[in-house]
Amino acid sequence: MRVYLGLAIAVVLGLAGTLRAEPLNLEQVAANAKWVAHVDVDAMWTSTVIQKTREQWMQIHPGAEVLLAGIREVWKFDPRTDLHDMTFYGEQLKKDTGVAIVHAKVDQQLLLEKAKNIPEHQVSAYGKYELYTWKHKHLKGPKHGRMMTGVFYKPDVIVFGSLDEVKAALDVLDGAKPNLAGKDSPLAAAVPPGAMFLARVVGLADADALPCKFPIIKQTESLALAVGEKEGESFFTGRMTVKNAELAKQMKVVVEGVRAMAVMVHGGDSKALEIIDALKVDVDGKVVEIECRAPAEKVWTFLKKMEENKKLRIDTELSLPETDDEE
Repeated sequence: MRVYLGLAIAVVLGLAGTLRAEPLNLEQVAANAKWVAHVDVDAMWTSTVIQKTREQWMQIHPGAEVLLAGIREVWKFDPRTDLHDMTFYGEQLKKDTGVAIVHAKVDQQLLLEKAKNIPEHQVSAYGKYELYTWKHKHLKGPKHGRMMTGVFYKPDVIVFGSLDEVKAALDVLDGAKPNLAGKDSPLAAAVPPGAMFLARVVGLADADALPCKFPIIKQTESLALAVGEKEGESFFTGRMTVKNAELAKQMKVVVEGVRAMAVMVHGGDSKALEIIDALKVDVDGKVVEIECRAPAEKVWTFLKKMEENKKLRIDTELSLPETDDEE
């Protein structure tokens, strides 16, 4: 799934504009999914923090306009107006697995023509759909590449994944297999209004192979994160269910310790303290809930100052003279 997430981050941070996306649609997700993520681009670009981040990013990287022009010229696709939203999910907690459902306005015929020139390109049928399979390039070289499949479910909805995953995803979209809507699962919880990014996962404790090796992961039954903005207020919410209540209490102590350290670092900055004080953590049995809500303008000011302080530290370290330790 790193391929899909890389695409999402690149488009979201530097390219997209004001669009017409939708919140996570659980009817598009398989009922037996182990994880799901959603990027609501429309919600992002009505966000004060994201708008200001994009403006600053474009100032720092003026060449982005040239890149956009190249994309429009070659692909007949303008990420600022044609990308809507992206949903990702998987039925396994393993590397290089999962489905991406991209809602975007594209030149379908152009993409199909270009697909013919991709290495190991193949076309197959699945019911009424034409599936396009190719060898995806990998930065480490050809032997690390994997076979990918894409299909136009609708003119503006494209599904990506392995061949079998795409077939299964089409069955879910067509109603031939059950979806996640209405299921008794942490993945199917209500989506917070204004959520820009959502990520949920279950079964971490029982997973055989995970990309990260943190011990706490093997003690986690489910995890849900959401970031967004609503009516001028930015928010972050997190909910973690762990194996026992004692571990949940320890997690609360860790979060409160991090908050205490942040207060020490920013003790002289009243605006920063407002953001830090907005971080709340609560424990109910095996469940740890974290929430932070603050005015978007203040969050942007805080983030900008953090970035400026980081740059100042780096510049200071680079300008320090070398010392000779030998006497």
